[in-house]
Amino acid sequence: MSDHGPAPEPQGGRGWYSVSVDTLRAWIIFCFLAATAVVGIFGWHRWEKYAVERSATEVLEEARNLSDEARAEQDLSAFRDEYDDAHKTLETARREYSERNFADSLEHGRRSVALLSSILNALHNQGSVGEAHIISVAGRVEFRRGEAGEWEDARVRITLRDGYYVRTSNNGSAEIMFVDGTLYHVRPDTLFFVSRGRAAGGRQGTQSVRVEYGSFDLSTARRPSRVETPGARTEVQEESSATVSYDKDTEVGRFAAYRGTLSVAAQDGTNREVQALQEVVQSSGKLSEPRSIPKAPTVLSPRDNMERAFVPDSRIELTWQPVYGASRYALQVSRSPLFVDNVVDTADRRGQKATLAVRGSGSFVWRVAAIDKDGRRGPWSPTRKFRVASEGLAADGGEQDRQPPQLALNDVQAYGSIFIVSGATEPGATVTVRGEPVQVAANGTFKKTVQVHENGWSFVEVRSKDAYGNETVRPLRLYVENF
Repeated sequence: MSDHGPAPEPQGGRGWYSVSVDTLRAWIIFCFLAATAVVGIFGWHRWEKYAVERSATEVLEEARNLSDEARAEQDLSAFRDEYDDAHKTLETARREYSERNFADSLEHGRRSVALLSSILNALHNQGSVGEAHIISVAGRVEFRRGEAGEWEDARVRITLRDGYYVRTSNNGSAEIMFVDGTLYHVRPDTLFFVSRGRAAGGRQGTQSVRVEYGSFDLSTARRPSRVETPGARTEVQEESSATVSYDKDTEVGRFAAYRGTLSVAAQDGTNREVQALQEVVQSSGKLSEPRSIPKAPTVLSPRDNMERAFVPDSRIELTWQPVYGASRYALQVSRSPLFVDNVVDTADRRGQKATLAVRGSGSFVWRVAAIDKDGRRGPWSPTRKFRVASEGLAADGGEQDRQPPQLALNDVQAYGSIFIVSGATEPGATVTVRGEPVQVAANGTFKKTVQVHENGWSFVEVRSKDAYGNETVRPLRLYVENF
């Protein structure tokens, strides 16, 4: 058989290659599936965003209806401070909704709904004690039903009854309103027990809370409230605001009246009447004489709800009026209205101003309190808020930073259909998990609990966005199998 030699190369020197039908079909299927996945993720993201907007719309409508109902109550004057707080929160939610910040609007709307619902519940059950509702939660907060119950995560609108325990972690805080109108702001590292006070003859008496350790602020309405600590009992009179704390390591308790009056009784029979802007200290089982504490500072600038565009290396100056008798000031700046995981938390400001270096966009709240030469702290100033918005250009007018933020995820913890997603990103960046905003600590760490109802594999997106709008996306694949 003759050898014809290699086939001649086509003109132009181009090489020609054959592709099998099966390979071509596989590529077509792959491209189709990839395109379908992209369209599906995009559609899912759009749906998630619409779902948050729709939820915010519904919550704002519910809050408006509850506000109208509360305003029509004849006895609302007893809860004027709480109603004003709820109304202010609702106005913030409306403003954020108009700016299309639907996640923030939803968060503030839910708090307003919870507070208004508790006010109405208190108005309709003014003779009751021993029951409360959680209004807002930040960080790790748990509750337990009685001595033998299991600790459960606390959520907004959960009802706390006689015999329940509540505890907060070192980054946890909560607002709780009892049906008698007493509002508690529970601080981090606190454990207390809800009990039903009794009057003579077994009748319902003063609302009572027993503190094992920690601290909280409370405001009463038309009824007094009782707080018990190891070795002492405090009666906070109606229409009063106070703070109570107990350190289990040093066995020192502090009881201060910010508004109205309170009385403290020790186990040795000692009694102290505490007037507004006074404090009593419990140490070695004994009570000190009432001593004056400084008043709350008057904040000067920036104005409440100030907005400023983000510019790298810019500064925001916080100022307040001096307080008579103050030797220094405590200052807190936070992304959380409950002041946990604070950006700034200091008790040694010697002047009446502080300059903040702006490191990223976001909404912030701040407050200041005066401290006298003996270390006694007065009440906090009313909380003020400011917002730093993203800016498209750098400070010199050049192109913006296009480097996306770092986003590292830890191993997901799975508990059936519940998953705990945690990780770290660039400080100052905002994080969402499945379209829901996540609280980011000052060092960039975050944690989010996600519940997946569908069986099988589900995809969850974790997004981190910096002040320039640069975004990093990390997909997570979660598997649920319910039997």
